[in-house]
Amino acid sequence: MRKGNSRIKWEIFALLVILWSPLAFGKEVNFLRRVGNDLYLGEKPLRIVSVNKFNLFLSFLKGGADREQAIKAIEEASHQGFKIMRFSAVGYYPVDMKHWAREEIYWKAFDELVATAKKNGVYLIPTLNWNIFLFPDMAGECVQDMLHNPDSRSRQYLWLYTYQIVSRYKDEPIILFWELTNEMNLLADLSFMHPYGFSNGNWIELGTSFMRLRRDHFTTDEMIPFVKEWASFIKNLDKNHLIGSGFSIPRPSAQHLRLAKGKGDWTEDSIEEFETYLRDVHPDPIDIISIHFYPGDGNLRFGNKDENSVKVLEIIKKVADRIGKPIYIGETGDDYSKNPDSLFLKNVFEEVVKLNIPITLTWLWMTPGDPYDISPERTPQIVALMRQTNQKLGREN
Repeated sequence: MRKGNSRIKWEIFALLVILWSPLAFGKEVNFLRRVGNDLYLGEKPLRIVSVNKFNLFLSFLKGGADREQAIKAIEEASHQGFKIMRFSAVGYYPVDMKHWAREEIYWKAFDELVATAKKNGVYLIPTLNWNIFLFPDMAGECVQDMLHNPDSRSRQYLWLYTYQIVSRYKDEPIILFWELTNEMNLLADLSFMHPYGFSNGNWIELGTSFMRLRRDHFTTDEMIPFVKEWASFIKNLDKNHLIGSGFSIPRPSAQHLRLAKGKGDWTEDSIEEFETYLRDVHPDPIDIISIHFYPGDGNLRFGNKDENSVKVLEIIKKVADRIGKPIYIGETGDDYSKNPDSLFLKNVFEEVVKLNIPITLTWLWMTPGDPYDISPERTPQIVALMRQTNQKLGREN
């Protein structure tokens, strides 16, 4: 009897899912499309300023007050017209994955996140592996194992997790696109800095390794085939969604560091060398070029010495156009406690409008205690600036 009842319940649930689908009501389902070096949602180019909320999924998973705060964050983002949220679609530390094997807890929380976003018309950009050390730490291995050995536990963990999340939501248009990593490129080519391994933020009580070893280092030329294989795996599972890298803007010396093969060369790259690096780390089938753009290393290059200047964005956009792929700013922002009106961010938004950059996401939405926290209460001037920029983007398109 219990098995029979369970089967009936699942059949009813499946029917409700079909009926709830937009297709059942004759509504058009729009997935984000790449058209040359641009992004389209429906028949119009996508142009929007919106937000990051790193702990969005982890808050649903924790439940209680954290869950309520996450729901409020989605609702308020929708109210303000910020219709995209980028977040970590996985735990950061191994302890965050303690319920992964229990679908009724782990994926139920993710389903609730997706349903809440859908209810509020907020698109999601899930980052599939925010912390590159997560699965190696869970497996008791090093990053090199995950990058090079398909039979390693860490690679199998990553592939299993990717399979689970992508196959679960491959037909869900509220997922805007899949993002592979968070700033993995910034860890490449740095073996000369810690030739014997290092300990940096390793929270043993949260499940991390005691120490990072030499085999936790990797080069750009090891990273490229890994992300290419990973993106190909996703494309084989999901024909609907595009893929972004999640990379930050390359270091000012990224190509020189790459060619130095771990020996360290901090010579600043030329525009041509920057272009070579950006092209190479976004191989097909990665569809979208990602940069994170902050004052400091992000904008102080190609002769610019002004921390509030964003003139290098025009160069970067031209480089992306020559590569032939759309570009998005996955993170930008400022320390609003020090710079409450943020001339840098104003300049970013003005340039985004001028250059028709499809997506620009500020760091960090409704996250109290973070110096980059943006909320209607703490930073009303920044929220207003974002709304005004979206109005300009809407008029331009």
